[in-house]
Order: sequence, then C-alpha cells, then structure tokens
Amino acid sequence: MLRLRDTARALAAIPPTVVDLAIAAAVTWLSLSTAAGSYPPSGSRPFDALAVLLTSATGLALVARRSWPLATMAACAALVAVFEARGYWLSLNQLALQLAFFTVASRRGRGWTALAAAVVYPELMYSNIHEWVGSAFNIYLGTAVRVVAIGVIGDGARRLTENHALTADYNGQLLLKQRDREQRAVLLERIRIARELHDVTAHHLSVIAVQAGLARFVLETDPKTADQALRTISEVGSEGLAELRRLISLLRPEEDDSGAGADDRPAPGIAQLPVLVERVGLSGTPSRYAIAGRPRPLPAGIELCVYRVVQESLTNSLKHAPGSSVDVRLEYEPEHIRLTVSDTGPDGHAAARTEHPRSAVAQATAHTGSGVGLAGMRERAALYNGEISAGRTEAGGFEVRLILPIDACEPEAADPGAAQQPALNR
Repeated sequence: MLRLRDTARALAAIPPTVVDLAIAAAVTWLSLSTAAGSYPPSGSRPFDALAVLLTSATGLALVARRSWPLATMAACAALVAVFEARGYWLSLNQLALQLAFFTVASRRGRGWTALAAAVVYPELMYSNIHEWVGSAFNIYLGTAVRVVAIGVIGDGARRLTENHALTADYNGQLLLKQRDREQRAVLLERIRIARELHDVTAHHLSVIAVQAGLARFVLETDPKTADQALRTISEVGSEGLAELRRLISLLRPEEDDSGAGADDRPAPGIAQLPVLVERVGLSGTPSRYAIAGRPRPLPAGIELCVYRVVQESLTNSLKHAPGSSVDVRLEYEPEHIRLTVSDTGPDGHAAARTEHPRSAVAQATAHTGSGVGLAGMRERAALYNGEISAGRTEAGGFEVRLILPIDACEPEAADPGAAQQPALNR
C-alpha cells in the first residue's frame, strides 16, 4: 500500500507538459507501428509519406491538449477528416481524436462538450460504417454510446477536478482561519501578560516608592517607623519578584523542567487581600477591609480577578489620592460576588495628610497614570462575564464596583466568626 502511494505521489509530481509529450509520443508511435505492421482492406490508398505526415501531426497535436483543448480538438478533427477523405486506414487515428474529445469534456463545460461530440460523431461514424459488421442501427447506436461514454467520463473528471480545487480552496481558508486564530490567541496572551505585568509592577513599585519616601522622611526623627518602612520595602520587593518569576516561568516553561528556580506558590487570591490592604495602610493611606455574607471557595481565576482589581484600585488611590481613606468591601451573594473599593479623594483627609508624616510623603510621591489600569480591570471583568464601573462619588472620592457571576452553590460550613469578618482599620 505504501509503495502504491509513493508511486502515485511520484507520478503526480511529474510536470503536465512531460505527461502530454509522453502521451503524444505514445499515440504517434502506436499508430505508425500499427500501420507499418499491416494494412487493412478499408484502406484503399497505400500508406505513403502523406499518411505518415498526417498521422504524426494528429498524434503530436495532443501535446497542446491541456493548454488549448479546443484548438487541439479542432486540429485533430481536421487532420482525421483529411486522412479519411484521402482513403487511408479509416480507424487508424481515431484514438487521438477520441483523446482530444475527452480533453475537451474534462476541461470545458457541457456546452463545448456537446459541440465537440457533434464533430466527433460523424467522423467516427464514417469510419465505423465501413469497418464494423452488423446492422446500420447497431453501428449508429454503438458509435453514439461510445461518444456519450467518453463525454460522461470526461465531464465526471472535470467535476472531480473542480471538487478537488474547491476542497483545496476550503482547506486553504481553514488554514488561514486557523493561523488567524493562533495569531489572535498569541495577541490575547500578550495582552494578558502585559496586564499581569502592569498590575504587579505598578502596585509593588508604588508601595516601594511611598515606603522609601517615608523612610527618608522619618529616618532621623522616627527610626522605628523608618525601619518598619524598610521592612515593608523588602517584603513588597520579594513578593513582586516572586510574581514576576511566576509569570516568566509561564512564558518559558521549558527552562523549568528540572524544577530549579520555579515558583510553586499559587497565584494570589482573596486570602491575600487582608495583607494587601494592611500594607497600603502602612503607606499612609488609612484602609478598611470588610467581608459580608458567607465566604465560600471560588475558582482560582475569579479570585485572581478580585485580587487584581483590589490591587489596581489601591494603587490608583496611592497615585491619585495620597493619604485618603480607602474602604474595601467584599460581599458574597448566592449567584454573584460583589466588590467595592472606594476612597475619599485627594481632599478627603487634608488634615490627616498634614498631621501625619506618611501622608505627606505619599502626597509628595504621587504621580499621574496612563489609564491602563482601568482598561485592564474592565478586560478582567469581561473575561468572567462580570460588570465593572468606576467613577467619582458625590463626596469627591473615587469608587470601583465589580460584580462577578459565580455558580450558585451551598457555602461550606465555616466557623461563625467567618461569616462576618471583622473590619481591618488602618
């Protein structure tokens, strides 16, 4: 079976021009060798030089059958007509004529096939009526059956070729669509990675900047506070490097096959929110974290989405409303989880900022953002069919509201104190 397939592939790889040359040479050689071997009674005229010339021209005309099927058909029909009219062997060149007719049927429409059949049939009949034995009706019918059979086979070959072309075109379109999907997947993955990098670096660097400014501000007057700020910088830096290492390990997993340098810690989730809020509180932003409803296990993707939204919201508060009070509230509902992060705005705690050194440092290190964070939060929410809104409050602060749908399920039994977690005040 493999040999047959290899042979078929080898034959299919032969250029069409070479195939046509071989066919034309074979038909010409067969006609000339047959004429040289015997001369039938139907050929009253001797096979002279003109007969050799006509026979050779009829066979060689098949070289152009693939490129110009109609012209080849016309040339073969004309040469055979002259050959028969001169009284040579009537059926000698019928093979070339029928092959030219088959080419028209296999490469042109049915209209051209019918026209070619109208030309071929009389020439074949003229030969068959002199050579075939039997009634005239049978000869007419037999010739018609032969012409129709050649036309039907040729038409079937044409439709098969068209189907193959349509299949190849369809496969090409599928391949293009597949490549487009792959490119789109790569683009979406790049966007996801860029969003992760933005969330990780923006938050951690903002906290580090605020804590570094605080440490410098109170280095001589309050060494204990400066030491705590430096410890926070160390913790935040290590945590940021760990998250970056985790992202890099996802991008280049082949380098971590041995397990060396791989970070096995899971992605951050809701359990890490208290630490996140507390750390922001140490940066001079009074913060409060509360949970309502009965906590339950959530998919890792939803937990990461909630964590990143809180992280980005707190980062924006550090940047644009330094020293303001921030409230983070997480509510568990039967079919949704609702998150609200709100601050009091840059003017909400002016007195506190002027009285506390941390607030003064936070205000000094504030800077404008690019707006990428809000777009990233919207993309995250859309990924889980959630809704997110962000905007100014009536009191002049800023509020981010996130609603994520979750499967309605019975919360696991938890200890009574977990149903309503005490608020963390900073």
